[in-house]
Amino acid sequence: MPSRQIPPSAAALIESLRGTGYSLETALADLVDNSIAAAASSVDLILEWNEGNPFVIIADDGAGMMEDCLVEAMRFGGAGPAITRDPHDLGRFGLGLKTASLSQSRRLTVCSKRDDVTTTFCWDLDHIRKTGDAWELLEGLPQDVAHLAASLSGRPSGTVVIWDRIDFGRLRERPTLKGFLAGIERVERHLAMVFHRYLGGDARRLRITINGVRIKAWDPYLEDHGATIPRPEQTLDSGGERIRVRGFILPHPDRFTNATALEAAGGPNGWAAQQGFYVYRQMRLLSAGGWLGIGGTRAWTREEFSRLARIRIDLPNTIDEDWHIDIRKAQARPPEALRPQLERIAGDVRKIARQVFFHRGRRVEVTLPDGITRIWQVNPPPAARRYVIRRDHPLLAMLRDRLGGGSGVLDAALELMERTVPVDRIWLDTVENGPPVAPGRDPEGYSSLLDSARGIVRTMMVAGLDRASAITAVARMEPFDAVPDIVERLTEG
Repeated sequence: MPSRQIPPSAAALIESLRGTGYSLETALADLVDNSIAAAASSVDLILEWNEGNPFVIIADDGAGMMEDCLVEAMRFGGAGPAITRDPHDLGRFGLGLKTASLSQSRRLTVCSKRDDVTTTFCWDLDHIRKTGDAWELLEGLPQDVAHLAASLSGRPSGTVVIWDRIDFGRLRERPTLKGFLAGIERVERHLAMVFHRYLGGDARRLRITINGVRIKAWDPYLEDHGATIPRPEQTLDSGGERIRVRGFILPHPDRFTNATALEAAGGPNGWAAQQGFYVYRQMRLLSAGGWLGIGGTRAWTREEFSRLARIRIDLPNTIDEDWHIDIRKAQARPPEALRPQLERIAGDVRKIARQVFFHRGRRVEVTLPDGITRIWQVNPPPAARRYVIRRDHPLLAMLRDRLGGGSGVLDAALELMERTVPVDRIWLDTVENGPPVAPGRDPEGYSSLLDSARGIVRTMMVAGLDRASAITAVARMEPFDAVPDIVERLTEG
């Protein structure tokens, strides 16, 4: 059958690839992948406003590339996704360097040094537009950015990537200083999350700086926090390859020492958004949060009461197609055959996370130990009233004794409260604004909580209870049980 060669238009195709969907932070993460594949121990990013003509430099101390290697790295498609890659290779499509860089800038210059030989090539979109359909890769370092590659001179090997003529992929809207600075903050948070296992030393240790400031790892699982509950790691089969899955239940908000620590633990997008699965490929984070469409006919959504649940999935780089890893390495979808097992594991983690959330952070394994005096009781369906006040609560029992024949008034008041619990309003407020701040987490709230506890101790003593017994009873009541030193403080005062 006759055939024709129809090479794509360089100008049209590259302009189209600019719309792949990269953000500044995902584009830079893609370039850090290349530095890791080159066995770099440090990556230095410089993002400079340059009086409204920003440029970005990504410099590493990796192995560097000789001319033939760099030419292949600059080729669109490279070796492609079908080849068998080195176990430490974070690439796949052979497009990341080019599509990520050119999604943000109109000129990409790569200068690489190996064995004391420095080679430089450049993709210039404005040059390609002028030449039409020619795939003209420019050789050499453009004079106006030559000074930006100076960091290579003091290194035996390494690579410097330069972005200039930055427009962030927008034709008409020019970047603003405010937007540029906000972008730098997003980059820092994103890289701290995506490469946290490299930055923290779980994988081969890597040092990343932005404008001279070292990035600190953000651990989604808070493994060093004493109140985090790790579940046993499980190994599953995925397309003949083994993957590792482990769930974590994070501490209740009450277990953080201050609001800053609580906010940091929530992650770049906040507690509700960061719940769910975290998918890694060679310890590089691909997908951060969400439930991957798991949950049967009605997929689970990000709910307030599962916000403490996070599940780590470790993949090798040999099953990219089965997991639908995209060009940006920003999403993953599990194979159908694996979904029931993931749902089982995630269901266990969500169940315990829900218990921790409702019981304000008491340590749980599978079921919660009780012994705390609670005033509210939750009845299972189909009870007529879901939320009822426990009539055997010590304070209510004492009040009933004091009222004597008038205790019917107390029962009527309790029943009225049970029938008018604003469940819908509480649910909506919690989803929109998060759970209320625990009163013991700020000085004013802590003082108020102690005053309430002392008042109840005095009331119980008036009713005939000795001081020690009253303090013990109050210390076991919700919410006073959440205060670590409640017994000591009540004994003092």
